[in-house]
Amino acid sequence: MYDVVDQRRVISFTIAIILFILAFLGPAAILLPLKTGFITREAQLIGTSGWSLITGGIGFLALAAVFVLFAAMEDKKKKWAFSLVLFAVGVAGILLTMKDYYYYTSDHFVINGPFTLTAQAYEWTDFESVTENLTKEGGTLFVQSLEFKMKDGKTYQFDRGRMLQQYQPIVGAVTASGGKHIRNGE
Repeated sequence: MYDVVDQRRVISFTIAIILFILAFLGPAAILLPLKTGFITREAQLIGTSGWSLITGGIGFLALAAVFVLFAAMEDKKKKWAFSLVLFAVGVAGILLTMKDYYYYTSDHFVINGPFTLTAQAYEWTDFESVTENLTKEGGTLFVQSLEFKMKDGKTYQFDRGRMLQQYQPIVGAVTASGGKHIRNGE
């Protein structure tokens, strides 16, 4: 009987170590490709915020802590109580990672920002303006951030990621639909 308990602890610690490693690799190596697999095939650009990696990492760390508790804690009531709380945090972190994305197609722009579970879809006519905030460094002018202002009053800011590299089709679609294109810092 003593050997069985030790084997359970070894297995729990092993799973905890795997989940701990996944906390650093999993959000980008597993969750991001999984998330993009469920987004429409018409998407021309799929991106996510930096928070997506953080919430996924926290989720995997919380799940790792569940297995550490099962291996190390003796009091069953406390073990189950703490484990359920940590499990809920883990699932919430992974769910928030899966629901943090943006993409555009030829017809619309869809965003599901960090810490939200519902996506917002915008037609190109729903854009009031697209603002490029430019900066000059070493004689070179480059885009420091983008700002999408919507007619419903919401504003979305992008200061890193794939959006800064492939936003030109959005500018074209917005201006073709009557929206403004503003360049700050020229």
